[in-house]
Amino acid sequence: MQSSNIVERANALLDAGRAQAAVDLLIDAAKRGYGDALYELALWHVYGTPVPRSFAAARALFEKAGAAGHRGGTLTHAVFVAIGAGGPADWGAALNLLDKAAKHDPDAARQRELLAAMALTPTGDPASTSPVETLATSPTLGVVRGLLTPDECAHIMALSAPRLVPSIVVDSTTGREIPHPIRTSEGTVLGPIQQDLVIHAIDRRIAAATRTRAEQGEPLTVLRYAPGQQYRLHHDCLPGESNQRVMTAIAYLNDDYDGGATQFPSVGVEFRGQTGDMILFANTLSDGQVDERSRHAGLPVTRGEKWISTRWIRIHDFDPWGMRPV
Repeated sequence: MQSSNIVERANALLDAGRAQAAVDLLIDAAKRGYGDALYELALWHVYGTPVPRSFAAARALFEKAGAAGHRGGTLTHAVFVAIGAGGPADWGAALNLLDKAAKHDPDAARQRELLAAMALTPTGDPASTSPVETLATSPTLGVVRGLLTPDECAHIMALSAPRLVPSIVVDSTTGREIPHPIRTSEGTVLGPIQQDLVIHAIDRRIAAATRTRAEQGEPLTVLRYAPGQQYRLHHDCLPGESNQRVMTAIAYLNDDYDGGATQFPSVGVEFRGQTGDMILFANTLSDGQVDERSRHAGLPVTRGEKWISTRWIRIHDFDPWGMRPV
């Protein structure tokens, strides 16, 4: 039986409520060196179902999947090494893994090309910090011009496009998924499994620009707005959340559209970024309370498509592992 068929059969067993049979089947296939089975078993260990969550086990399985010829295994293993999931963080070792993959994988080669154009330290951090231009002081609102290059913006969009889904929420009464009442875009989350080393380096650059630690940031969320779509006036803080979103960073991935400005009514600011610009603003006051003045809206797009990436930054470190694409 082919490896892909084994994975399909294992997931069918899961759907039928036969979890142990699914686990036994996949473990047997992984022991025989099937790359797809190794990769799927690694994912099961990441999400903790139907096997115990273990990043160390997942990291080892991704490595074996890559050695068995599974391209996703090699690239995800490189991310695990870079971020220190299931073992020590080692940016240099992650780059070495990417270099090996780049010899036969065009996507890995493109990642390596983008990373080579970045001025990075041996730990993957930016070698310098970008200046912040003040747009308002109450609330704190600023812009970093050209934080991302056009090539980096194109990479984020290309990585996100196949994963985009309509923005939804879960109805508190019925439990059903319904269209998001405030955000009418399509989006996805580039979490640890969905991201690559380029996204990891960009996350660290955003952390440096916002003077925060990379571990405080949620995974990068990418949104695409078609004509007529918008993000109505809202606040980024989460009700009842102890590890609050204290800051928001929004990078503009393109500028070939009309409308779509980001509006801050309390300070009379409407900002429409050029490709690669990033705005950042505080969501809370010095005492940790919600700053109502940071309410903002993404105005309707009138022509073309607007692409942005958002990173919400928490007061403490954030665990991204439970997050999946929105």
